Amino acid sequence: MSTQLADPAVVRDALQSLATALEVRGFAARLRSGERSSLHLFVMNPEAPVLTEHIMIAPDAEGEWSFWFPWPERIALVTNVTEAADRIERVLAEVDR
Repeated sequence: MSTQLADPAVVRDALQSLATALEVRGFAARLRSGERSSLHLFVMNPEAPVLTEHIMIAPDAEGEWSFWFPWPERIALVTNVTEAADRIERVLAEVDR
């Protein structure tokens, strides 16, 4: 993906697309930013509220823009929202989901 993703509006749109995909699956997802953090997606499993995660967007070593967990582990390319939602769902799933 191009460096255009560094545009805050494009980052917001990519995170919002992921939020929508996760909300359809029953997760709560909200865009957040703070004084010490860039725009990211806060995701919570309402069935198990201790299961939360902050999802960010950044380029990988090859310059491909991706969704990332904070530990840091790449989730999926921003062009593959379904794959990203699948991985996040597996990480935040309660037992028997």
